[in-house]
Amino acid sequence: MNKPVNMIDLVRGLPSRPRGQACIVLTHEYEGQKEWAAELARQTDSEHLDLLEMFAQNTQLSKRLTEFSVPALFDFLKKRYLESQRSAFRILHSAIIISNIEFLKATWSGQPNSVEQFASHVETWNQKPCLLFVLQYDKIIATRKFHRYRQYTFVVDQRETLAL
Repeated sequence: MNKPVNMIDLVRGLPSRPRGQACIVLTHEYEGQKEWAAELARQTDSEHLDLLEMFAQNTQLSKRLTEFSVPALFDFLKKRYLESQRSAFRILHSAIIISNIEFLKATWSGQPNSVEQFASHVETWNQKPCLLFVLQYDKIIATRKFHRYRQYTFVVDQRETLAL
């Protein structure tokens, strides 16, 4: 086992990165993923966004599910952040912790190299907000070599994190 990762420090450090301001946490159990992500958001004063819940509650959004390619997801998150920034009543968070992305990943399965494209977007993300994706273990992501900014952590196995 590697040295345990302090997720609170990792999330708080994302805004200071000039590039690669996103990260992925791979879970091995789907159960509890949402709660873990919400607790991490609470402890880091970040926003928690459960994508499955958001799509289930918003029929306009769910009707556009097939439009959500990998780039469209990142555009959506950026646009959502910019819209919240304009709201005088919204507290701005430095990071969004995103859970329950698996259903979107399933829609991408027919698109060639979609998982690699997702990982590449994570590695090169340099916009606001900082993003932390919490998703079930994916072998392609877990074994991918993030080589552009080797000084940064891009993938963390949840089993190798300190308890929240």
